[in-house]
Amino acid sequence: MPDETPPVADAVAPVADHARLRLWRALQKAPLFAELDAASMSAIERELTLLELPGGAPLFHHGDPADAVYVVASGCLGVFRHDEGAPNDEPGLIAEITPGNIVGEMSLLSHTRRTRSVAALRDSEVWRLASSSFDALTGHHPEVLPALMRNVAVRNAMGPVKRRRQPRTFALLPAGRDVPSARFAVMLSAALGRIGDQVQMLGAESQNEEPDWFARCEMDCSFVLYRADATLTPWTELCLRQADCLVVVRSADNDQPTRLPFEIEASQPGAIFHRRRELVLLHEGRDPAAGMTAPLLAGGMYGQHHHVRLDLQSDFDRLARLITGHAVGIVMAGGGARSFSHIGAVRALRASGVPIDQAGGTSMGAIVAAAVAARWTDEELIARFRRSFVDANPLRDYTLPLVSLFGGRHVTRLLKSAFGDKDIEDLILPYYCVTANLTTSNADVHTNGRLWRWLRASVSIPGVLPPFNDAGQVHVDGGVIDNFPVRTMRRAGRGITIGVDVDTGGALSAGAGVEDSWSAWEFFRRLLWRRKETLPIPSIVRILLRSALVASTARAARDRAAADLLIVPAMETIDLLDWTSFDAAIEAGYSATMEALDKARTLPTGARIFIA
Repeated sequence: MPDETPPVADAVAPVADHARLRLWRALQKAPLFAELDAASMSAIERELTLLELPGGAPLFHHGDPADAVYVVASGCLGVFRHDEGAPNDEPGLIAEITPGNIVGEMSLLSHTRRTRSVAALRDSEVWRLASSSFDALTGHHPEVLPALMRNVAVRNAMGPVKRRRQPRTFALLPAGRDVPSARFAVMLSAALGRIGDQVQMLGAESQNEEPDWFARCEMDCSFVLYRADATLTPWTELCLRQADCLVVVRSADNDQPTRLPFEIEASQPGAIFHRRRELVLLHEGRDPAAGMTAPLLAGGMYGQHHHVRLDLQSDFDRLARLITGHAVGIVMAGGGARSFSHIGAVRALRASGVPIDQAGGTSMGAIVAAAVAARWTDEELIARFRRSFVDANPLRDYTLPLVSLFGGRHVTRLLKSAFGDKDIEDLILPYYCVTANLTTSNADVHTNGRLWRWLRASVSIPGVLPPFNDAGQVHVDGGVIDNFPVRTMRRAGRGITIGVDVDTGGALSAGAGVEDSWSAWEFFRRLLWRRKETLPIPSIVRILLRSALVASTARAARDRAAADLLIVPAMETIDLLDWTSFDAAIEAGYSATMEALDKARTLPTGARIFIA
């Protein structure tokens, strides 16, 4: 093994002593060089060229010629895979290269072009060894090849990561000098501390520290907060380069669009990836007013926006979970009156101390999920849904059945009364609902727009309620394509997904003696003289409802498998249109959720991280 101190050697260009020391430490750990003696190490060092990569800068791209191997001395590099069909064509991070590791050797060994892209995740020092020097090294020192091949084998055996890399370093960017950034940073730091062991907050006084000092901060702490300035100072530029996630903080009382006095992320030629961007809207003592949020969002520039009240610790806890991938999302399936079981599930989760940080759903599940995202209390959930669906049957405005059996005006009034002019963006929790787009034959996921309109579309059972038309496209009940949109929540990558499914089977049957279709006269005679007996064949509304859900039922197994915690209340005795079974459905949801939570507590720690 080489000595612990670097040999005296000439370099291609003068390099600061501290950079050479970091190089020497990296060479001692790198599998390509660790077995060399001091003389050989000294010779190799003369062949290395220092590259200082600012955070975000590319090292090489997919398809580039393999002309060198690189040693990471400080900072961190990311290896990215380009998959067809990825959201926004964003490459996926599949590996991190930390100090003491090498990158680029596989393409040199196989004499192929680069199969991956590599970029600096932080300000990094990387030393380049040209392919000619690499060939000479492996030719003169064949003993380095076994260690190198072991390194390649281990990396390949690890395979692609199953979950996206979650941010650990955050740049807090105040959008204006009126933002209480110090107070916000302290409260967010405390919330992060309730997730991780230690949180480091860094200000402009750390600007002149060496790259490895920042690396040690990350190694020693669960999370690092970089408090940037309100203008593009050298410290702010460093924060932008070092952070995994850029958090823009602004006051929600200002109705001007969110703008920073500088580009949120310095554009670099050939950039391989973009850092996650989040927007925090600060409220003083009140929730957002209807319609106030959309103008502040800068046209979809941010991955998520967050409503945070400065006087509520729970809002900071929710923000901390969402930005670090420790959030709990709930997904609610459609299923007519059986969807009232979602209310019981929410009550059980809240009673057990399980937070709900985001929500989504389809059809009736979308309506309950919207109420949860609006932060209705347990009492409000029960009172409002009882008043709207039990005390007044929502399907009562029969119409001439040219398009549907019911006019849908009563359902529209109920939704307008419940949610007013709120947009989806105004909801406290991140939220989505699903509709079936008959124009494009796709399941559309809605995260913006007037809430009542998309809820009305999501419950438009074909033939029962009129379809919803938007910009020339026809939308109906989301259950036609995706009645249990768990995978939509999983793709967001914010943490644990709890799925509450509603079994929509077992609701239709016909009498044993019924073989042929009934005439209108036979229906009339049965209703007139034997009306106390159950009709031997189901009503047209039940037939249409079940028909709309058949396709989604076929994919139920895959959807259920995507949930981290699956809850399926026992609902066989409750009809899909029996609004009077309100209390029984709630109790079924509550009992099933409590039972699922009890089972989850017996699982290994990693599988129950969200259970109190």
